[in-house]
Amino acid sequence: MVSNYGKIQNVNLKHNFVLPFVSALAVFLLTPLVFNITSLQEKEVARPFEFLLSWMGVMLLTPIFLPEQNKDIRDVVRSKKIDYLKVCGIRMLYSVVTLMVLEALFAGMMLWRESAVTVTHLFGGIATSLFFGMIGFGAAGISENTTIGYMAAMLYYLANYGLKERLGDFFLFSMSTGDFAGKGWMIVGAIVLCVITFLWIRIKN
Repeated sequence: MVSNYGKIQNVNLKHNFVLPFVSALAVFLLTPLVFNITSLQEKEVARPFEFLLSWMGVMLLTPIFLPEQNKDIRDVVRSKKIDYLKVCGIRMLYSVVTLMVLEALFAGMMLWRESAVTVTHLFGGIATSLFFGMIGFGAAGISENTTIGYMAAMLYYLANYGLKERLGDFFLFSMSTGDFAGKGWMIVGAIVLCVITFLWIRIKN
């Protein structure tokens, strides 16, 4: 049982964060096996970032609310003086930092393999992963079901293959077409999804 704030965070890192991190790392390691990352031009550089590496955001952000789906843990955490949303906020913080580090490492690996990767590609990759991950995060938080979060992310990903025009600036694969403008809006979209989810949970509880 979780008895204080320090123990809550200890449990978070030792147990609840291990599987999301391993899942994200698996995506990281799988990407260079699926996509060529050597001597790529700018448009080609964007493909691994958008088509596969973006799933790291889903792996890291969607399960943030997962521990409290266990009723015993939920009752203990919400009975403490420490705000439940602060606990979730800290989980999100180290998940986002992990995501950014992995994205930067991948960009460095591509640069080492003589691909034309730029800071713009790195920003675009992080923006795509954050927005994509926040779709799963939002769906999981509002529904209180992490499985629904993963399903929402999958459906959105599939929608990008047929709804490019309708998705506009939130088209996940825009960098691969040479359009970098929408990535800033993805950061805004990720923030909005985060705020809406936290407000929903605050009001509901």
